[in-house]
Amino acid sequence: MAYYPIVQKNDRPVATSGHRLLPTFYMQDFSVIGFRVNDCDQAIRLLDRHAFSLKREGRDIEIDIAGASQMHAVMKLLNGNGLECEIADIAEGMYQG
Repeated sequence: MAYYPIVQKNDRPVATSGHRLLPTFYMQDFSVIGFRVNDCDQAIRLLDRHAFSLKREGRDIEIDIAGASQMHAVMKLLNGNGLECEIADIAEGMYQG
């Protein structure tokens, strides 16, 4: 199982969740895959109601995903309830100086 961040669609891409650290050595291929939604609060309420495991650390929210079929289930649930949701690299444009 792995945790995937849930972020607001129009927010600036972020490096990591507050508790994730950048790798010591990486090139331009570093990425953090997560869910971008148009309404984080509504998405979290909906996922909570459908018993998806969520991890909260401060303002950061991540969902526990067991495999590809569960990623599809999350997308289907959110999009089917009027939310815009996409799987995306939420760390695009990262640079460690």
